[in-house]
Amino acid sequence: MKTLQPLKQPRPVAVETGESGEPVAVVLSGRRLAVAQVQDVWRIDDEWWREEVSRLYYRLVLEDDRPVTVYHDLASHHWFKQDYD
Repeated sequence: MKTLQPLKQPRPVAVETGESGEPVAVVLSGRRLAVAQVQDVWRIDDEWWREEVSRLYYRLVLEDDRPVTVYHDLASHHWFKQDYD
């Protein structure tokens, strides 16, 4: 039987957005990488009874073909990178 393991902790990341608010570039290791494709977008709103969780996630492909998942914390207005490995 497989056991559940928590996701890696998200890390703050610099994200440049366009007029619509979608990411157009992400800064990784001091390098600005343009977003080549937005593969998926989803929103999570949860735990309103404890601490509000309201996030807008983006699954992106960057100009160097690297896939990355970032989210915009709609409560704090900060961006984070979420790793799944």
